[in-house]
Amino acid sequence: MSQMLAGTIDGAPSPMWLRLHRQLMPDYNRKAAVYWWSVVLLGAGIIGHSLVQLSALSVGAWLQIIVATALAMVAGLVPVRIPRSTNSFTAGEIFIFLLLLMSGPEAAAIASASEALVGSWRSSKRWTSRIASPAMAAVAMFTAGSALHGAQETIQRLSAGHDGMLLLAAIVFAFGYFVLNTLLVTMVPRLKRNQALDVKVFFDSFGWLGIAYAGNASVATFLFLSFRQSGVAIVVAAVPIIVILLTTGHYFFRREEAEEAVRRANEQQAAQRQLMENARQAGMAEIATNVLHNVGNVLNSVNVSAELIATRVRDSESVGLARAVKLLDDHASELGPYLTEDPRGKLLPVYLKQLAQALVEERESIAAELRELTKSVKHIKQIVATQQSYASGSALIESVQILELIEDALRIDTGGLIGRDVNVVREFEAVPALMLDKHRMLLILVNLISNARHAMQRAPDALHTLTLRVKVVDESTLTVTVIDTGEGIAGDNLTRIFAHGFTTKKDGHGFGLHSCALAAREMGGTLQVHSDGPGQGAAFTLELPLSTSPTSMEVL
Repeated sequence: MSQMLAGTIDGAPSPMWLRLHRQLMPDYNRKAAVYWWSVVLLGAGIIGHSLVQLSALSVGAWLQIIVATALAMVAGLVPVRIPRSTNSFTAGEIFIFLLLLMSGPEAAAIASASEALVGSWRSSKRWTSRIASPAMAAVAMFTAGSALHGAQETIQRLSAGHDGMLLLAAIVFAFGYFVLNTLLVTMVPRLKRNQALDVKVFFDSFGWLGIAYAGNASVATFLFLSFRQSGVAIVVAAVPIIVILLTTGHYFFRREEAEEAVRRANEQQAAQRQLMENARQAGMAEIATNVLHNVGNVLNSVNVSAELIATRVRDSESVGLARAVKLLDDHASELGPYLTEDPRGKLLPVYLKQLAQALVEERESIAAELRELTKSVKHIKQIVATQQSYASGSALIESVQILELIEDALRIDTGGLIGRDVNVVREFEAVPALMLDKHRMLLILVNLISNARHAMQRAPDALHTLTLRVKVVDESTLTVTVIDTGEGIAGDNLTRIFAHGFTTKKDGHGFGLHSCALAAREMGGTLQVHSDGPGQGAAFTLELPLSTSPTSMEVL
């Protein structure tokens, strides 16, 4: 098999036709290739037969064929698009149908093949299409044209009403030509996909093209009837009118297409703006979720400290002090003998000394727990205050110190690292302030830190490190890198990780990294990811130009 692909069979050069086949149609299966060669050979035979039959015509008849064919080929360069469709027709069919009525199916087959050659050359770069389209057009025109030519000869023998019958026959011919030619052309992709013909889908896709062919046949018939009565002058006079009308139609529909493209672009921009708004709201929801999560973690510490203080107060040694004071009060009149002679009284000074020491330790323990409690409450206030400072933030550009913003993001998220074996390493260079949207920047940082934390939580049997690196590259780009030692990313997912809706979390929504990538782009930067594979951790790098000039935002 590899020898065949290299152009040899069993060490010998493969035949030229086989090499040509592989070059022309590498994506064709056997059925499609057999069909293609059959139609091309049949079309070539019809074209050759037509040229032989036309060789006996006079110079005037040949001039007539050449002019009509040339007009059809020129018209093929200016197609008229069917409204709300990918299909189009040209004025060339009018001249081809007229030539059919005047000179027979052989002349029409030559003109049709020539017009199809121009159309395929204009619309396709594949040689299979450029070769097959003229052959298919010749087969369809010769087959349908022969039927019309036979009907035309029959109608001409009628004594009355033959003009109307000829018009009806031309319309039927045009519809038959449309069906046959379209079937021949669409057969190749259907054979390549092993797809059966769906009649409803066929006419839904190409029905308007059949109506256009019928209209062209009607115009050609009227020109033919006028030619029989008034000579070639009427045809010559009609040509510029037809060209003007169809050229006008061409540019009219081109304008409609341009307006439709503008409308779709506006809709796409509106959808993009809505997506950015959704991303913004999702980012705020992500931050709020982290805030609640981290406040909850700190509240656990608050509860522990409060429980410890309550237990120490409830079990305080100060209760013994009250009993000692009562003993002293009971023996106030004989306090000296009681403390020196009574066995219980002799123990009281030692007990008071020990009690004093215990109360000192108890006070220090409660004070330490109160300090931890105060620290936890301040931590909660910091988290909430940091979130509140961004909650009302709009898309405003202001001077931002990246290092300070990273610390804000850590205050929002590192509550999730409390009690976990995660070492946070800061590798910060001194970097200048940037003109940025603080909310977008915080959205990115919180998402990246949160994702790193989750990735490390899903790889629990290890001591983890979260590295935050900030540096300037090439004096023009600032990079912020978040590196984790978590579960890593599979190679197949590296190309999809920023796609909307893609997530590897069971409870994820697949919006965080997508919104981060959009936010980075809005700030004129990029967001990239690298991982050596599962279990190898991951590194997300945000690149921002030092002279950031975001678009579509109000400057503060």
